[in-house]
Amino acid sequence: MRVVVVGAGSIGLLIGSYLAQHKANVTFWVRREEQAIQLREGLIRLDSMGAHDHFAVRAVVAPEELPIDALWIIAVKYDALPEVLLSISTLKKQPDLLFVQNGIGHVSVIDQYQLTHVSFATVEHGAKRIDDRTVRHNGVGPITIAADERIDHMIRWLQCIDVEHFPINTHTNAEKLLLRKVIINCAINPLTAILQVRNGQLLDNVYFLQLFNQLCDELLSNFPEMEKELSYEDIASVCRRTASNQSSMLVDRLKGKPMEIETIVTAVLQKIEQRGGHAPFLKLLESMLYGINGSEAS
Repeated sequence: MRVVVVGAGSIGLLIGSYLAQHKANVTFWVRREEQAIQLREGLIRLDSMGAHDHFAVRAVVAPEELPIDALWIIAVKYDALPEVLLSISTLKKQPDLLFVQNGIGHVSVIDQYQLTHVSFATVEHGAKRIDDRTVRHNGVGPITIAADERIDHMIRWLQCIDVEHFPINTHTNAEKLLLRKVIINCAINPLTAILQVRNGQLLDNVYFLQLFNQLCDELLSNFPEMEKELSYEDIASVCRRTASNQSSMLVDRLKGKPMEIETIVTAVLQKIEQRGGHAPFLKLLESMLYGINGSEAS
């Protein structure tokens, strides 16, 4: 199995480590030669107890060095996506693409390019990038894939990797799959970023739990069609599984980087407003997040 992992953040490194563990031929496409050099020395995965495994992978910065006859897993953030998509769209042959971005804003961006064989996935693992070649696996959660039928055989292969630590599920409806994940993100990321707490503290602190419950109630009430797909307990379960994890939005804030507000929070608010719903608490959090983005960047 040949796989290209585009992006080597926490999720890209985590996925690449499990694929390499299962003897896949893994190539990372990264921006910086410094990171490529580090990855060529071996990808390291730590577990929550500090034990580590070491995996051999390739890493390049030039897209022309990437194999086309491979599954490409796109694990870059929203702001890096247009540049990646432009490079992919100019290839002589289109590879099979699997997108694992946060939020739902990336769907409209992808639609702007003439891409074929596109699939989507959501990731509920807890992971933290320690350095350019090291990732800590903080919490196990499923990767759920709504796949183009062309890669069905690849999905079956992925499901054999490590059922306990790297579970792979499938879904028939990409739109519902992505909506489910972005609602979970909306319930966790804004609060953790504003309060500057780890995911599990939303459940452990009685005052934070009140806010979390209020936000979950507001979100779920605006998407009644998701009742069978997503419950309050499902969202709380993600918090428990990733209790020691910092949300991607909090990580960006702590690093002084712009937070992914538009593709997660704003995108959900737009969906709610389009259907005539109301989400005043989420709207308040959105304003706070944009304010933090502006003040901490200045």
